[in-house]
Amino acid sequence: MGREQIALLVVNSVFAIPGVIIGIVLCCGKGADLIAGYNTASPEERARYDEKALCRGVGVLLLVMVGCIELILAGAALGRPALSWGGGVLLALSVVVGLVYLNR
Repeated sequence: MGREQIALLVVNSVFAIPGVIIGIVLCCGKGADLIAGYNTASPEERARYDEKALCRGVGVLLLVMVGCIELILAGAALGRPALSWGGGVLLALSVVVGLVYLNR
């Protein structure tokens, strides 16, 4: 592995850290104000949702998406297109499954 590949992996990891931190906060059931749409809803609309379950679902989805994006970027940095494709497919599947789950 060359210097450029190592540098790319380090930079990718640095950009993933905020996503992981926000995902962990959401998985703990906190940070509902970080969820787009929910933070602008009226108090009556917010009362219709289980806030902790919504935070956990969005947090898990965010962590999975960060992991998939890291796979894509690692595949690009290492010159492994199969890894990038696998991460892309997993990302698409996780988004679809996550959106279906969160809309129930």
